[in-house]
Amino acid sequence: MNFARLIAPCTVEDFFLGYYEKNFLLNQRNQPGYYDDVLSEADLDMFLSQQDLNPASIRLVKDGMPVPVETWTKIQERVAGQLKTFVVTEELFRNYYNGATIIINSAEKMIPGLAKACSAIQQEMHLVFQANIYITPPNSQGFSMHYDDHDIFTLQVKGPKKWRLYDTGEELPTTKKPFRKPAELIKELELHSGDLLYMPRGLVHEAFATDVATVHVNFSCTGIYGFHLLGDLARIAEEEDVFFRKSIPHIYSSDKEISNYKSAFSKKLIDLIEKYHIAELLQMQNRKIVSKQVINFNGRLIDALGLEKLHLQSLVVKRKGIPFYLEKLSDGATLVTFGKHTIRISGIVSLDIFFQDNAFKVTDIQGLMTNNGKLTIVREFIQAGFLQIVNN
Repeated sequence: MNFARLIAPCTVEDFFLGYYEKNFLLNQRNQPGYYDDVLSEADLDMFLSQQDLNPASIRLVKDGMPVPVETWTKIQERVAGQLKTFVVTEELFRNYYNGATIIINSAEKMIPGLAKACSAIQQEMHLVFQANIYITPPNSQGFSMHYDDHDIFTLQVKGPKKWRLYDTGEELPTTKKPFRKPAELIKELELHSGDLLYMPRGLVHEAFATDVATVHVNFSCTGIYGFHLLGDLARIAEEEDVFFRKSIPHIYSSDKEISNYKSAFSKKLIDLIEKYHIAELLQMQNRKIVSKQVINFNGRLIDALGLEKLHLQSLVVKRKGIPFYLEKLSDGATLVTFGKHTIRISGIVSLDIFFQDNAFKVTDIQGLMTNNGKLTIVREFIQAGFLQIVNN
């Protein structure tokens, strides 16, 4: 799954020109199995069939109200006096059959198909994606009319499901507030299995299951907004200039002191903006996005078990879909940032081989590095999950 396939038949160019942060997009494909590689009913069944299922990522909602967690979980005492809470499967489904929607938040952290899709799209788009699953019984509603403070890509896995879209005058909100004006219905539609609905943040909506159960996934998408850059600039100002750490004029300040402060503040701010260009602020945000992105770590244990056998002829490859960020240092070295990891590569090593999509042998690493040095750096990348062992 990549972004082009997610929004097809709409093209990526048309999406950003006509829909992103502007209008909703409805793709009705008549292809029921379109999202089977992302999420299937079997995936959900396997997840919910786990013994001692942790309820931290699960919510139950009925007619806009949360179902109290104590009605479908149990507390069990464990070793060392620690209390653990688990889902009671029978109670979970009892609530479902009574009309409650089962919600699985951050499902990309638990279901491989969603992890793979989110990771690939995030790396491609440099946007943060979170996958939330909604399982709604027949003739029921989970949430009532509302808007989200992030963009939503709704993937209908099992349908049909009725949706209503409303205009309340919201303009790309980043926090949830009361509606600006009474909701005005602008569109009523029905999503079937394989369909997509994109909703920019602030578009008020509600959904209803008809006479069949429904499953849909919301890819919640968060981007870099202009005020994020201002936030970075404010943190830089705080760190670098004592002027911005001083109090602003107080109630006893004279008119002259206030006037001088305004002039000094304006000059300091202009100097700061000229010193830190927009490109540098964007790089800061890109580093943050890379650190938040989901990484598909399939095969990590197999790599760990085979690491001691690593040798110069071992074949390794960059993990598919892994997001990373490169930063060149003044001494010629390069910092490679991915997930929560940062690895330093000496300037004596040729970098290209680490970031290509093709597999390579450890001995193929170019540069003024010993064989032991090559093995050491490859082990570090494997342990961090950046490289995978193809053949040992």
